[in-house]
Amino acid sequence: MTPRGFAPDDVRVRRWNGAPVRAGGEYVLYFCQAYRRATDNAALSYAIVRANELGVPCVFYESIRPDHPHANDRLHTFALECARDDAADCAKRGLRHVFFLPRTGDEARGVLAKMAARAAMVVSDEHPGYIHPAQNAAAAKRAGCAYLTIDDACGVPMALFAKAESAARTLRPKLLRVRDEWLVPIDEPAPRVEPRRLDLPFEPVDLARVDLAALVASCAIDHDVPPVAEAPGGSREASKRLTRFVRDRLSAYVADRNEPSRDGTSRLSPYLHWGAISARQVALAVRDEATDRGATESGDALLEQLLVRRGLAFNFAARTPDYASYDALPPWARATLAAHAKDPRPSLVSREDLDAARSPDDLWNAAQLELRARGTIQGYARMLWGKLVLTWAQEPRDAHATLVHLNDRYALDGRDPDGWANISWCFGLHDRPWPERAIFGTVRCMTTRSARSKLDFDGYLDQARAWRASVGL
Repeated sequence: MTPRGFAPDDVRVRRWNGAPVRAGGEYVLYFCQAYRRATDNAALSYAIVRANELGVPCVFYESIRPDHPHANDRLHTFALECARDDAADCAKRGLRHVFFLPRTGDEARGVLAKMAARAAMVVSDEHPGYIHPAQNAAAAKRAGCAYLTIDDACGVPMALFAKAESAARTLRPKLLRVRDEWLVPIDEPAPRVEPRRLDLPFEPVDLARVDLAALVASCAIDHDVPPVAEAPGGSREASKRLTRFVRDRLSAYVADRNEPSRDGTSRLSPYLHWGAISARQVALAVRDEATDRGATESGDALLEQLLVRRGLAFNFAARTPDYASYDALPPWARATLAAHAKDPRPSLVSREDLDAARSPDDLWNAAQLELRARGTIQGYARMLWGKLVLTWAQEPRDAHATLVHLNDRYALDGRDPDGWANISWCFGLHDRPWPERAIFGTVRCMTTRSARSKLDFDGYLDQARAWRASVGL
């Protein structure tokens, strides 16, 4: 396959301001926000191309602020581990990588603007969720030079789907028409200008030598959510996981993915969220392996989740105001939930008790313990986790807000369009009305009894005992 470069009117490129390329700029600045990888990164490739054209170096600038929502040891550690791999990979490519770790919110202010003030142009990551749109808008205003973002979030560019899609069935045929055009390796240009000595407005972190735990401890963040030792961050771990999955588990994916007691999924969602691996790399590896092994059913099922379902979530975030809120649910869902808001609940459970896995349901508690211990929840258990909270909150809006809070605090793949859409699916998003039931109205209902009749949760509950002990509950 011929690697894909950039066309003059490339749909992936978005201009955020009207400022020109700065004459005399010292470098092209790649501001890494969402794609924390130094290879197979279209935004970085574009920055290198433009730097080569201008005859200046490309500088890879990366940071994590202590004042972002839910900043804690788990998220900071994962980001630093990603950055450590980025620094090593940049060195191999002849790129200058600089990492800034502000310990307080005040220390973080103004540093990007100082870096941009000496740049010919700034290139960053197009991402519709979390803090990225606001960061891009603010940075573009202050940059004083051309500020662009490159869309490399979903494998297939989000800009190709200009309106909000109502369900997977509306997005799927549109995506399949263009999928093969975009699922090709990208061009990885070599930088032509050697990195120069930089007079930086901060003391860069030597990620290869520093004690990451000590760094995290020095930041003004939430220290009550510990790192997940079994899921270290970074592009190297992401590539290892992908290799193991396609080699050992892809063939059984269709049979095993919903079984909570089997390790049947790729467990790549944290790495996709942080951009440590691209959706394109995963899709190409899965498609090639599935073809070679004759496992096309499993390959198609995984590509459905990766490209269609995840793409639908990103489309939702890109085209819907307040996409992470209850108000973004479809009107029919809000109406039916409001009509049943006064229905008696079997019990009311506080957010604090849910956080501590003290609900009346053992399976729900197991899912919450997995979230706290591992930073993810097995797929089918996650759906049950989202549905049951409706039965323990008198106001559906409160149930939704509680789930978003728990997910974004503990999940390594939280604060993400995929996670928000999955939660909102439990409340009717991207779904249709079902037969009317108490509490749920016409929103699809799930119960522990039905789940246990379909799947073997005994092993999952056994694992939950270890998770409870590991988080000290």
